[in-house]
Amino acid sequence: MPKISVIVPVYKAEKFLATCIESILNQTYGNLEIILVDDGSPDSCGKICEKYALSDSRVKVVHQKNAGVAAARNVGLDLAEGDYVTFVDSDDYIQPQMYEKMIRCAEHNHCDLVMCDCIKVYSDGRKTIYSHNIRGGLYEEKQLHQEYYPHLLITRSIEYPATISNCVCMVKNMRQRMPRYEIGIRFSEDWFWGCQLMLRIHSFYYMKGQALYHYNCTNMGSATQVFKKDKWNDYKKLYRNIENKFNGCKEFDFSDQIQKVLLFFVYNAVGDLMSANSLEKKDKIYY
Repeated sequence: MPKISVIVPVYKAEKFLATCIESILNQTYGNLEIILVDDGSPDSCGKICEKYALSDSRVKVVHQKNAGVAAARNVGLDLAEGDYVTFVDSDDYIQPQMYEKMIRCAEHNHCDLVMCDCIKVYSDGRKTIYSHNIRGGLYEEKQLHQEYYPHLLITRSIEYPATISNCVCMVKNMRQRMPRYEIGIRFSEDWFWGCQLMLRIHSFYYMKGQALYHYNCTNMGSATQVFKKDKWNDYKKLYRNIENKFNGCKEFDFSDQIQKVLLFFVYNAVGDLMSANSLEKKDKIYY
């Protein structure tokens, strides 16, 4: 029975953490290794992690000084001993049969990566299924090149690529060949990682319509919910990394997608700025 390593970066999530961890522990598929990386969280997250480690031998806890989610995920990747690797954010939770369904799909189709859909949960109780505008089913190597690579970095409609949410992906553990997260990038760090991953696999299965991951849109303290005035610097660094990695790629000509990524970052940065209620008009003009 293959083992799945579940990596959970933990930071300022004491309100949600127990629900998150228990949703993993209560999976119908039990051969799990759960790596909780306490990224110097100033609240009670560290103690919560230790409590679950004492009660279940599958739980491993790492405490480190705050270094960001990218560094925390890298620590988890370095420690992962499972046959497959996946992630859960510490303010989210998953369906009880998520990993049973994903491992069954991966093993049955002999594929390197499996991806499902997610449910977005809002503060007013609304829940919406988030899916991607690509076909479901198996993509073997030839189909990856022909069907997936044309929108590996960004879609034709200038939207995030399918692998933007690493948490709905389960991939075979490539150990040293597994891409690592770029330290210092705090926003969309999962974008670059997922794109690199897709270049290294040979087969992919999209479980389209099976929403097994619950993404919490109610945590207003998360990195995706708070305006940061220096966010544009992260976008520029991320763009340079994407350009350096994918420009002149032998497998596919990504030049058009690279330009669309830059356009997306500009639109996104301006949109974040204009919707920032904490800034006055003069400050928005300055930034």
